[in-house]
Amino acid sequence: MNATYEQVAEHAGWLDLSDSGLIRVIGSDRLRFLQGQTTNDLRPLTEGTGVYTAFCTPTGQLLSDGYVLEAEDGYLLVLPAETWGDIAARLSEAIILDDVTLMPLQEELGLISIQGGSASEVLEELGLEPPPDTPLAHRTRIWQKAELRLITNDRTGFGGYDILVPYTVMEEFQTALIATDCLLIDDALAEVLRYEAGIPKVGVDYAERTLAAELGEPFVRSHISYTKGCYVGQEVLMRIHARGHTNRTWVPLRVEGSAVPPRGAMLAAPDRPDAGWITGALRSPALGGAILAWGFIRNEYAQPDTTLQVGIEPPAQAIVLPGAPRLARR
Repeated sequence: MNATYEQVAEHAGWLDLSDSGLIRVIGSDRLRFLQGQTTNDLRPLTEGTGVYTAFCTPTGQLLSDGYVLEAEDGYLLVLPAETWGDIAARLSEAIILDDVTLMPLQEELGLISIQGGSASEVLEELGLEPPPDTPLAHRTRIWQKAELRLITNDRTGFGGYDILVPYTVMEEFQTALIATDCLLIDDALAEVLRYEAGIPKVGVDYAERTLAAELGEPFVRSHISYTKGCYVGQEVLMRIHARGHTNRTWVPLRVEGSAVPPRGAMLAAPDRPDAGWITGALRSPALGGAILAWGFIRNEYAQPDTTLQVGIEPPAQAIVLPGAPRLARR
């Protein structure tokens, strides 16, 4: 049995993200090295804290999002399953005379994410004290004689925690979660929760031609620093920042129609047939069952309440929303 939307909202469910990339970065040059590769500023990090970040091409296109934790005289880098291999290879190639070592941890650790309105209570029921309620605050805890790392990370808009679990106790840990009525969140529900929280996914909502700044102000605010100095892609991102905007932005829309638009469906304005396109759409409980879509819209049409035509049959309209539905209802 898997979790339902209502169970996650009122209690909690868990995501199996064990195919995520986990890399430990150590060495005396680790700060200078990683600072030059990532978009966010690592200098303020202290033990037990973390920061969201991204990796870009030299021309500012987004390769991957992720986060970095300061932990035990090193960094822990957590990346999506789809990108971690390429990012690890890029980092490895960039090490020349640096005192930096990259240590993949996938063979020993898996990532479980407990999400939901009562996620902290689930941890407490397992005998685990939650970390502070600050994004990416993290602590290690002992469970069944194994060391787990608990990380405050909201992946759904309901709140939650990522947990790095040794595979030696992974099956036992999942069984313990189910015993608390915290059930597995399947892929379909995970997509609903992700879109309601406004979290973009590599290969779906952004790809190699997407500029990092095009993912909108919430992403920019949490993932990009404009004051840290040089890093790969910084020149282009600074130029966009100085100009004040990109040409298009990833925004949420409510689709008024009977059919869920496919990925890639075009959006048209009265004076422009190519005003944008949809990256994904689904029916959203936060919108009362209406169709929620996300897409890239040219900025002149990206203001809330703007109405666009969706290039599907039967005809449908899309109305730009002021923000991610789940976060807007908080």
